[in-house]
Amino acid sequence: MNKKELEAFAKEAAKGIKTPEDLNEFSQMLKKITVEAALNAEMDEHLGYERNQKSRSSNSRNGKSSKRVKTEEKMA
Repeated sequence: MNKKELEAFAKEAAKGIKTPEDLNEFSQMLKKITVEAALNAEMDEHLGYERNQKSRSSNSRNGKSSKRVKTEEKMA
């Protein structure tokens, strides 16, 4: 998306913003979309292939590798 397209998008989106709550919701949505896009791009770069492409290595997105989750113990 180039600068003109972004400006057009922002102007169109701003039409629906009427309250501070609307602005906050819109801001949170943009942050979420931006972070998810960055994380997906980072994963593509790390794995060396884009989502839904066939993996050329054993390092893949299928979630079948073993994982260990660290959590904090709750104090009673």
